[in-house]
Amino acid sequence: MKLFFEICIGLTTGLIAGFICAGLKQIFRKNYTEEEKAHARRMINRFSAVLKYFTFLLLIIGLVWCVYFLVLGAMIPEQTDYANNMAELIVSVLTVISIIFAFVEFLRRKSD
Repeated sequence: MKLFFEICIGLTTGLIAGFICAGLKQIFRKNYTEEEKAHARRMINRFSAVLKYFTFLLLIIGLVWCVYFLVLGAMIPEQTDYANNMAELIVSVLTVISIIFAFVEFLRRKSD
């Protein structure tokens, strides 16, 4: 657990430094040509299409397993805590995946 804590500290430090550097880069940014902007839009659209199907796949699989753990908790009362914890874990992972998808869609639609 200590190693995971240190990894989280390192990631947080890296993110803060990255945001500061990105802010400085925004101040001194170059102007892109229309061709470069169009290429970036096409890449985001392609990535968004792939991510959409991947997200839907994971949401459907998550639904199947959440239903399984719901039935498990209802049928075997001794397993209720386990089933509840597993369903919460699945929902947490799916929430993160959905947030990533929403962010990519936001970027895609913003460029339209």
